[in-house]
Amino acid sequence: MSERPEAIGSWPYFRRDPECVVLPPRPGVRPSDKPPVRIFLGTEDAQYRAERIFFWSIEKVRDPSRVYEIYLMKNIAGFNRRGWRTGFTNYRFAIPDFAGRRGRAIYNDVDQIYLADPALLFDLDMGGHGYLTIDPRDTSVMLIDCEKMWPYWNRETAARSSKTELVQKPAAVPGLCGLLDPHWNARDLEYVEGRTKCLHYTALHQQPWQPFPGDYSYHPNPLAYIWYELEREADAAGYQVFTRQRPSPGFAVTLSRRDLSLSPLPSGLPGVRALALANQLKIASQLVVTAGGEAPELGLAADVTARLDLTADPAGWPDSRFDAVVAGSLFERVPPSDIAWLLDELFARARRLVVLAIAATARYGLGSPEWWHRRVAEAAGRRPGVSWHLDTFPATTEAPARISFSALRREDPGQPKVWALLGDNAVGNAQVRRLVEALGWPYEERRLAFNARAALPPLLLGASLAGVDVARSSPLAPPWPDLVIAAESKSVPVALWIRRQSQGHTRLVQLGRPLAPFHLFDLIVAGPQHRLPIRDNVLHVTAPFAGMDAATLARATAAWRPRISNLPQPRTALFVGGGGWLRRVAVGKAAELARTVSRRVAAEAGSVLVAFAPDVPARAREALLAALDVPHLVADPGREREAQAAFLALADGFVVTDDDPALLAEACLTGKPVALFGRSHREPSRLLDPLWKLGAMVLGLTYRGTPHQQTWLGRLADELATRGLLVLPRDLEAYHDALEARGLLVRIGSEPRARPRPLDDLARTVERVHSLMSEVPQAG
Repeated sequence: MSERPEAIGSWPYFRRDPECVVLPPRPGVRPSDKPPVRIFLGTEDAQYRAERIFFWSIEKVRDPSRVYEIYLMKNIAGFNRRGWRTGFTNYRFAIPDFAGRRGRAIYNDVDQIYLADPALLFDLDMGGHGYLTIDPRDTSVMLIDCEKMWPYWNRETAARSSKTELVQKPAAVPGLCGLLDPHWNARDLEYVEGRTKCLHYTALHQQPWQPFPGDYSYHPNPLAYIWYELEREADAAGYQVFTRQRPSPGFAVTLSRRDLSLSPLPSGLPGVRALALANQLKIASQLVVTAGGEAPELGLAADVTARLDLTADPAGWPDSRFDAVVAGSLFERVPPSDIAWLLDELFARARRLVVLAIAATARYGLGSPEWWHRRVAEAAGRRPGVSWHLDTFPATTEAPARISFSALRREDPGQPKVWALLGDNAVGNAQVRRLVEALGWPYEERRLAFNARAALPPLLLGASLAGVDVARSSPLAPPWPDLVIAAESKSVPVALWIRRQSQGHTRLVQLGRPLAPFHLFDLIVAGPQHRLPIRDNVLHVTAPFAGMDAATLARATAAWRPRISNLPQPRTALFVGGGGWLRRVAVGKAAELARTVSRRVAAEAGSVLVAFAPDVPARAREALLAALDVPHLVADPGREREAQAAFLALADGFVVTDDDPALLAEACLTGKPVALFGRSHREPSRLLDPLWKLGAMVLGLTYRGTPHQQTWLGRLADELATRGLLVLPRDLEAYHDALEARGLLVRIGSEPRARPRPLDDLARTVERVHSLMSEVPQAG
């Protein structure tokens, strides 16, 4: 990455020094006499979501009596950024100059969140060292003595030297570098709740906020829930780093400049689609917002109710709301740091519609049409029921021609007609039923019986009933549904056929891997084990939708309670899966499992309730039972599912093998302790082992099983998957990592990583489906 000279006078606008955001003592609190906590944050405009949550994380844990000065190091002029991995790589090495060559300073990368007060880091005894870090090679979190480090790190050396040189030279000076507690920079799965003070999301393709969708194909992060919880809290509080009352330091300066390279607003805006939306929504009043220049054509009608020119009157926002708010010649004149609050202000003043015209400065990434689309959609998500339209037009030759985006929305989707497609997969059917029942809308079940052609890939069958035994299936006839929910790939051609019959009106929600191009679905709901990349229409959940119906649970409990009443407590349920042909339970592994469970149960003077999956080999069963030397009861063959339901209700805790995602989710949902036993044994194979190693490389796993940065091969695999051309084996380890990260299970022999966080997958999916159905499909 290199800085263009002309960037000084054009968006996103470079500056001479970092901008300082001051967090003063909270009102009503006696100010501390300690010095301000100075934090220099390496960031860039594409990291706007991460930047906001970094601030919010500090707000949650900071000393209310202390002053915090947070310096945003982004878009700083005078640096040759060629070869930098990020847009802020070497800024950290200019901190001694930025800080006036005096006092202390903390450095943080933007992809971090504080879980403890950074003042605790700032006040550490440095022991005479020039800087503290967890490793001399890792400068992503540092406490710096600016006076001592200035000879090594200053603006001049940071501008012209490589990062390697800047890291290695001071590290070689005896006593200059001191070591920090590693919990001040816990990288990904190094996180331990209660000990981690700063969590660092280092795997770039697993960062929850997805800052560079053009460069990475994003995948779920097991610890994403921590970041998302913070973002939801910030949303609920209406928090922004900068606001209308407190804009960025560069806002007023940029608005007043007359040397900016601005693109004139093209003619023909708003476009035909925007005018059609206004007509459909019966717009009667409108506010037009600009920042300099006349733009009378921006109005949706000849009669503009009110105008606001921020260049002339930055504080002139009206208190009233309007049917529509129209903005143009605006975002090109303000720093990117002010985009979020400006969008919030525009949507807050619109009752029905927001229309925007924005100059695109790039084809991909920051400033591109898709980037602006994403920003507007995020702001709209905080204002349900407000429709919007965005026209982007080229500001440079690098930007594409005019592109438009629209969303016609309604606050209440009403009572859509829902079909639940049920096939021959009991687990999938249970998932579908749980979702349709949770939606709260009336629904109808459509049972499908399949023929031999259903085994063909959905890509070959297309939108058809070719794989369905029509005579044995429920009738599929109009009136066609508004929404179809299905769970297995055999149902995909049927769902596509239904949508074709409805003239494209029906929305499709698919649970699990569709084995078909992603764009054919309105929503795909997938777990970590499915290995699907993150896309706009893919919702990643932690686990399958769990929970048995009350009647089944009551019958099972009544049948089994008398049989276990004489067994000593606490009672541990042991669920043993067969593992399938690739991960079969070996005899030695079964005996090891029995010995492990026996030791745990004997220590508590308890007993064991054993339920085998039907496909557990007989020799493995025998080996396990022979080695189990504590009181126990074994479920009768043929009654395994009933026994599992009873044991879920009656046991005090669980030991589960790692091969049944749905059963593991059921155990986690009980809120009782869940222990995971190892990885089911996989026999060595000269044929399969090379394929496993290739899969690890494609999926971005190191030899330790931890994620490394994504390769081109991983991005290619994801592209093929989104087109329905590649299906990778399930990754149960990723599923277990996600449950462990939420504190819902503990691997035998390990310590808990976090306190239990209940599964919220079903609620999040319901919210997403409700949002989907609140948008009105539009032609074209």
